[in-house]
Amino acid sequence: MTTLDLAPDTRTGRWLEWGLAAASATTAEHPAFLDVSGTAAEQGVAHGRAARDLIAANIAAVRRDVTELCTGQPSRDRYEECLDANAGFVRAHDPEQYAELEGIAEGAGLPLRDVLALNLPAHMVLRWVPQECSQLIVGGDRADRGRTLLAKTRDMAGHFAEHVVLRRQYPDGRRLVEVTVAGSVLWPGSGLNDAGLAMSTSGVWSVRTGVDWRASATGWILVNSHDLLRRSATADDFAAALRDQPRLSGLNIALADRAGRQLALEATAGDVVVRDSADHHVLTNHYVCPATAPLAPSPRENPSSYHRSTVAGRALAAAGPMTPGELAGLLADHDGYPQDSLCRHRTDGGQGSQTTYASVAVLPDGAFYVTLGNPCASDRTVFDAAGTDAGGDR
Repeated sequence: MTTLDLAPDTRTGRWLEWGLAAASATTAEHPAFLDVSGTAAEQGVAHGRAARDLIAANIAAVRRDVTELCTGQPSRDRYEECLDANAGFVRAHDPEQYAELEGIAEGAGLPLRDVLALNLPAHMVLRWVPQECSQLIVGGDRADRGRTLLAKTRDMAGHFAEHVVLRRQYPDGRRLVEVTVAGSVLWPGSGLNDAGLAMSTSGVWSVRTGVDWRASATGWILVNSHDLLRRSATADDFAAALRDQPRLSGLNIALADRAGRQLALEATAGDVVVRDSADHHVLTNHYVCPATAPLAPSPRENPSSYHRSTVAGRALAAAGPMTPGELAGLLADHDGYPQDSLCRHRTDGGQGSQTTYASVAVLPDGAFYVTLGNPCASDRTVFDAAGTDAGGDR
């Protein structure tokens, strides 16, 4: 079996709790779990300094992706044009987030353009590299003790995969925790804020969801999930802000908030569709709503997405009240191994996607559990140690 070449110190080998609950850890047990505070620029500098080697590895990987995907001079010129245009959009549209990217470059001692290339994946506009994740929402009678659970695995193809877990505190008092590619700000895969809102994402790529690279100066290349999480207090706030966010592509988004509200969103570049209400949802890498399904990859085009959705849906529908640890166990499921399972592994030839992290947010408690690497290889003792009540906000 060939697995992704994660740096040894970025695999946790166990689940860790790095959230916003009263009982959440206050001291990092792992070098990729970071506390950063201050302005966005100051947080960027701290992130860059603490994760320099991981960021450098991701930048090198992006360079390899660009070399492979943008072959030939016309394609490379188009890539550079797209990156320049999108960087101009970010600088004009959101100077604060641009300043954070500058801070990462400063803190890591790396070229700003390389940090921009990591955050603004212009090569994906020209030829998508599938980032195929799974998301599970469990609430109502399906979740233990009336809580709402939002779980996520991030499955990545291509070369880069080094992640950090950032727990942030801003001068205005807002706190949030996110799991993101080291050196990246704009597209964390999952997170939680101090208003009690949790979110996660999974990509939907097909020949029918192409991006017009000529529009690179007009919107975010990927949905800017960081900005939405920072500025929203409820699931409905997030959905409304997403509708207004200028973007070039879409994806599936899972949301849960302190009030027990659950939303499963199917976003395209120009629309946001909400799935019907339910006490559980599974979102993988295709759309299911009538308005968006015609854009999705078919079961033949992406069998893994449909298999993972079916396996997780059956498990959640049959489950009694689930605990966070039980949901974490489902993320380690190998039905359909290696590429069609919830816990994914590259094939012996090194092909396909790999699960690079998993997370479980617990509401209204504010706990946020993360494991870096495959969840099948991660000890779940922390869930037992947490007991049945993780307490209130910290």
